[in-house]
Amino acid sequence: MNKSIFIGVLKSKRLALIVAAVAVSSTLNAAKVQAAPEVNRYNGMDRYETAAKVCNDGWNMDTDYAVIVNGENFPDALSAAPLAKKYNAPILLTEAEVLNHYTSAELTRLNVKNVFIIGGKGVVSQSIEDALKARKIKVTRLGGADRYETALQVAAKVGKTGEVAIINGNDFRDGMTIASIAAAKGMPIVLTEKNHMPDSVKKYLGNTSKMAQVYVVGDENTISEEAIKGLSNVKRVGYGNAYEKNTSIIDAFQNELDTDTLYVASAKDFPDSLAASALAPRTASPVLFVDSPMDASTQRFLKKHIVNKLKVLGGPGSVSYDAEQIAKGLPLGIGKAENITDTIWQNEKYTPPATMIITATDGNKKEVSVDWNLTKINTTKPGIYTFTGKVKGSDKTVFTTLTVKPIPYKIDDITKTAKSRESFELPSTVTAQMSDGTKVPVPVTWDYGTQNGSKGGVYTFNGTVDKYNKKVKLTLTITPKAAIASIEDFKKVFETSQDMYSFIRSKMPKEATALMDDGNESTVDITWEPVSKLTNGSAAGTHILRGTVPDYANKVKFLMIVKSEGGVDPNPSNPGNGSGDTGTNPNNPNNPEDPDDTVKDLGELPAIVQGQAYPDTVKDPVTGRQVQVTWTKVINIDTTFVNEDKLEDCRISKVTLEGTIGNSNNKVKATIGVIPRILGITTSSNTSNTLTPVVIPISGTGVYDMETATEQLRAIIIDPRTGERIKKEVTVLIWDPPYISVGDSQNYNVRAAIKYYINSNNTNTIDVTLQVQQTQN
Repeated sequence: MNKSIFIGVLKSKRLALIVAAVAVSSTLNAAKVQAAPEVNRYNGMDRYETAAKVCNDGWNMDTDYAVIVNGENFPDALSAAPLAKKYNAPILLTEAEVLNHYTSAELTRLNVKNVFIIGGKGVVSQSIEDALKARKIKVTRLGGADRYETALQVAAKVGKTGEVAIINGNDFRDGMTIASIAAAKGMPIVLTEKNHMPDSVKKYLGNTSKMAQVYVVGDENTISEEAIKGLSNVKRVGYGNAYEKNTSIIDAFQNELDTDTLYVASAKDFPDSLAASALAPRTASPVLFVDSPMDASTQRFLKKHIVNKLKVLGGPGSVSYDAEQIAKGLPLGIGKAENITDTIWQNEKYTPPATMIITATDGNKKEVSVDWNLTKINTTKPGIYTFTGKVKGSDKTVFTTLTVKPIPYKIDDITKTAKSRESFELPSTVTAQMSDGTKVPVPVTWDYGTQNGSKGGVYTFNGTVDKYNKKVKLTLTITPKAAIASIEDFKKVFETSQDMYSFIRSKMPKEATALMDDGNESTVDITWEPVSKLTNGSAAGTHILRGTVPDYANKVKFLMIVKSEGGVDPNPSNPGNGSGDTGTNPNNPNNPEDPDDTVKDLGELPAIVQGQAYPDTVKDPVTGRQVQVTWTKVINIDTTFVNEDKLEDCRISKVTLEGTIGNSNNKVKATIGVIPRILGITTSSNTSNTLTPVVIPISGTGVYDMETATEQLRAIIIDPRTGERIKKEVTVLIWDPPYISVGDSQNYNVRAAIKYYINSNNTNTIDVTLQVQQTQN
């Protein structure tokens, strides 16, 4: 296409706007996932009716105050917004000589008792003032010799707040942008000329070094450095053309504003934005200037904010429908909103967060408001509660899952004994009876007091448990450790020296029986010297090896008598320490020299689950202690399937093993049952035996005991006879939580720990959903 022809086509303003609108719309359709902002247009026949419609929307009941300004003369109106905000008053417009009928009607509707007239009698006539007074309305006129003094009178009525905004009194655009912001902050607006500040304004400002901030609205082309010379704590806001100024001023106060609602006005005249400057501060909303075509700075501003409501000020002659559509299509949408998870203690107050962080459609994080379906949460009962909310101004639903943790209500006192204070370690947890009926270990912090030493006596410690209103008491009784009084020597008779050396190498006892100085006996550890230290005894055929016992000054002797060397027991009536073994094995009289031929039968051990390792410790049949076991061979495997209703009673096989225990060659055997491996957990109502999420229907309201749900749980296993899936009853070790307070929610999520079950995460827990059934009327 010829370039000049293309330019000529685009000279049609409406066609250009349509092209722009289509381009914006196409871009948005690809990115946004929520509805466009809601649009509300204040469209009067003229500026006076538009202001009345703004008033009607913002004030729907009686109000004591109203602010009246000249609808044709902007200078006196520039400072009105902070005053209106202070007195919760609408701003209404009038002609100079006659009270406008729309304004009069609003004063009647709201039963206004006080009116502020902004400007002198040349701006709003005396006849209007008289007419208001005739209606029993108190009138306060704020009007000076010029616009600068009028603004100062308004500022005096607003009062000093430590901040002030200075604007050029000859351009309404900057004033209309800052008006709603200043009103929201409660700071007055004063006027100046571009290159000169009137003396009255300088006097009002005084020493600004004592002020928190002086905002100068506009760059040096608006208010020169000469005009503000001598002022301290100055911060300039706003630069560029009228639209760049508008958006940059809003951005300067973005932390104090909320773009959820935007008031959209024309930058070509002041009345519509003036009327909104009294209403916008209620929601900390700014006034945004738009035009056709829309300025690039305005487009950039809209593209980086989430906007849910657009309040258009004026008819299409002020803000065109094309500009409205473009403004409607540009703001960001909500791309992703993460659900909220919170945890509190029982009885703690909880209020859903008023705002949340979402990911906008441009990938950036934004803070948005949320309207929740409830505002007060009953936290007097522990459990998991879920409630919903809507992101304000959108159709996006978000959820909050609140876990109310139970609190301890009973902890029993503790009694302990120890040999010394230093040897006793205070427990880091204590068992608490919780408010949900469970017993769980909870952390405890102890007050160690001033006790010292290892002297006998009774010591009391007080412990603190979070959320428990009492002290936990621990009573410790110190019983000083008894000392070793004596240890009887060992003695053993051997046929040959080879038997003696074999015994020393593999079967020397590791413990001895000691007589303590309190009269009791105690088992103590003993360490023998190496065989190279073996010495001859006092008689032929006798040898001695010595051992060391901790905390015992003397050496323990082991007298070894070798018959083939002529050795004779010098004291046969004393068997020595230990069992008095003389070389024979009473358990195997047919083979006295080999005590290992006897196999002790341990019977049936606790069952294991299919695929688990065999136990690596067993109880020593002689000492009764748990010792290491090494399984050496399988004696028998019984593959008869034991088919019972409960999983823990089922067996896919029974294996009989033989092995050795401890560091000896003593043999044992045992039978171990094998429980079928659980494929997954389902419910009794699942006829297909497939692995699906566990959902248990419940009915009614009130407290639901989770033990009731145990009856509906089933384990899925493989029948070894047919290869088919079958179900078995299970044992639940613990429900978390054990009780649910059933209320308005449809679903409750709980967790169960299942005996003999191991999931893919190597834990024994499953997630269960309780689904409340609606009662049929």
